Amino acid sequence: MTKNSWTLITLAVALAVLYVFRFTDLGSRPRIQINVSSRPFMPNAGPDDVLPILFGFDQDLQLTALKVTPLSLLTNSATAADAKPVWQLKAKTVSEPVRGFHFGDAIGGMETVGGPPEKLIPGIGYRLELEAGKAKGAVSFTPQPALPSR
Repeated sequence: MTKNSWTLITLAVALAVLYVFRFTDLGSRPRIQINVSSRPFMPNAGPDDVLPILFGFDQDLQLTALKVTPLSLLTNSATAADAKPVWQLKAKTVSEPVRGFHFGDAIGGMETVGGPPEKLIPGIGYRLELEAGKAKGAVSFTPQPALPSR
């Protein structure tokens, strides 16, 4: 083969590799799609209670880590590393497969880190970060008050 043939073969292989890693999911870490919704029914709600928040996924996941942190602590880079989560769970070994959960629920196979979940404050933004093996996902949400303001 001539030098031009080797150059064209090398260029074709390089373009193929670039295409695979740029335009497919082969070289990327899997992402978790998280849906957040509120359930607008709380008959015994107090004035500072929030509507129940439900996190859902498009498939069953065996979670390995879960953390909910106020957005105000995450936006300041000096405190982002030290931000104290309001709710944190870590898998003992492998959690039970779940397709969704409510804020503060116990998830089988996971243990609470740093105490029970703190009460959410209406109108304050929070960020949920999840891990399920190598897959990661995050979503921001703002809890709504359970009682309408008068």
